[in-house]
Amino acid sequence: MKEWKEEITVRNPLERASLSTEEKLLQRCKERSLYLLSGTAKTERRLREKLVKSERYTEDVIEKTIAFLKDYDYLNDYHYALRYLEENAGKRSLLNMKSKLFLRGVDSVSLERAIADFREKQREEETNPEREALKKWIEKKSRSLDLSDRKDREKLLASLMRKGFSYSLIREMMDIEDFES
Repeated sequence: MKEWKEEITVRNPLERASLSTEEKLLQRCKERSLYLLSGTAKTERRLREKLVKSERYTEDVIEKTIAFLKDYDYLNDYHYALRYLEENAGKRSLLNMKSKLFLRGVDSVSLERAIADFREKQREEETNPEREALKKWIEKKSRSLDLSDRKDREKLLASLMRKGFSYSLIREMMDIEDFES
């Protein structure tokens, strides 16, 4: 006697053939986003711009993808800003880093929170990366300038202010370094 076996087919959600067109598009958008984030970290705005620019995904699909990435913490502007501040401490002024992060699309709430946490960490470690960065810039710029000349000192001061360093900190560091005559 033959045994009768019933074949059961189970829908695999990862199998593309079994997905609707919208689900396929969402899956592709998630895959593309994860690929883009694997190279370098991005802000929400930068990732959104890249997805919109591709013209492959609807606004609804992009929103669902970004929500998915935020849920799994793959996309977090606060962490992006904090990491950027830590990596560039001692190289740039805080004002310069803040403006660069703002231009990259970090929202103001995440940015202010990251700056506050960064400053708190610096206080705990008793370091001042902005002073270190300013000292490096003064040393670099002073190689090509005659700092005994008033005009060259003014050029240096203007250059450092354009880099985002405060006037009082620059004057203080220049006095410490005996750049004043």
